[in-house]
Amino acid sequence: MKIYYLNQINTMTYSDKVINFIFTSGVINKRLDSLLKRILTPLFFILLTACGLNASGLNELKRLCEKDAGLTIYKTVEADGYYDSTRKGGVLWKLIPSDFRFSEFCNYDFYKPSFNEPGCWRVTKIPRHMGQCNEIVDNALRNSGKESSRKFREQNCITVEKIEKPTTRYSYHSDFNKWYSKNETSKFTRSDVYINDDLTNEILGRYVSYSYNLRPGHTTAKSCEIFEGDYPSFTKSNLVNTVIQPIEGVSHD
Repeated sequence: MKIYYLNQINTMTYSDKVINFIFTSGVINKRLDSLLKRILTPLFFILLTACGLNASGLNELKRLCEKDAGLTIYKTVEADGYYDSTRKGGVLWKLIPSDFRFSEFCNYDFYKPSFNEPGCWRVTKIPRHMGQCNEIVDNALRNSGKESSRKFREQNCITVEKIEKPTTRYSYHSDFNKWYSKNETSKFTRSDVYINDDLTNEILGRYVSYSYNLRPGHTTAKSCEIFEGDYPSFTKSNLVNTVIQPIEGVSHD
């Protein structure tokens, strides 16, 4: 027994009505060959079916967004740094312009290790006069050509310490999931980023977002921002700085 979903039945019925209207109302010359009608009918059917699938997908996206999308803050804390589990490197360019004093990360990639050795690291901003600047990092900042790096190096630098495992209390994580709709073509995604208190094992805040793409590779994905409601972008949500308020870091001005 063949099963039709309700939206498919509605789409088929609607497409028949459109085709009949077009070929009986003079929109297309009635003298057109029946062969032309046989060619156009499937095209209209495909178009209308796609419209029906897109509407169905957007309805599901709206349901998901209304369920738990957006920024949720459970508690705010103060700290001078945190562990970023989402990064294997590149933390310097995020740390330097921030008001945090340090950042921790782990990179176990034997082919592209950080500081020429796999493991976990703490990078910390310190006054240059302390004489503990990491030469590799200092050269990288000098050669970056970035104005922010030049200003930072005038009075500050970075010291690097290898650690056995992350030691800071607060950590930043992300989860990403994707799945396909019933037509096995359209794709949904869910992104969940959150701040965790590793001492109490409680989530302090999180940002959840969804997206829907009718035909990945051919159409643009749509997110919760197309609907009315409190759905800020990831950048505007500023999760880390909203939950973890820096105590007092090294100035980067």
